[in-house]
Amino acid sequence: MKNEQIIDHYESFKTWLEELKLLSEYEWFKPMEEDKWSIAANVSHIIKWDQYSLQEILPHVAEGTELSPFPDFQKFNGEAEEYAHRVVNKEDLIEEGIKTRERMITYVKSLSEDDFEQSFKVGDQSFTLEEFFEDFIGHDKHHQEQIEEVVSAEKV
Repeated sequence: MKNEQIIDHYESFKTWLEELKLLSEYEWFKPMEEDKWSIAANVSHIIKWDQYSLQEILPHVAEGTELSPFPDFQKFNGEAEEYAHRVVNKEDLIEEGIKTRERMITYVKSLSEDDFEQSFKVGDQSFTLEEFFEDFIGHDKHHQEQIEEVVSAEKV
């Protein structure tokens, strides 16, 4: 995956976030399925992982670097859900997501093609920088598809 592809994904994701501003508060906070997260929690989850990457991982990536393991997923994701439902409103969360993606774009633009080949570890997981971005973009797309299904179903 080339840096232009990563930037294109992040740019389109920002546009997609803007579109979510059109959702009602009910749609935003309603569980997507029984005993599942809301759209708000899903969006917060994506943003919080971006912020974690920007603070804890990406500034430290260099060939052979060994970084601390990812935080406990359940706890981290629970905090993201709590943030979306109790701390921030829809518009502010979406704006936070857009600004976070802009920071990701700035970071990607600062990289050379060679930088994407750097190998590093997060805990016991090995990545090249390219693989790291591919994993998180796949994660984005997974959640986007889930949200799109719910939004489409609401319109029927």
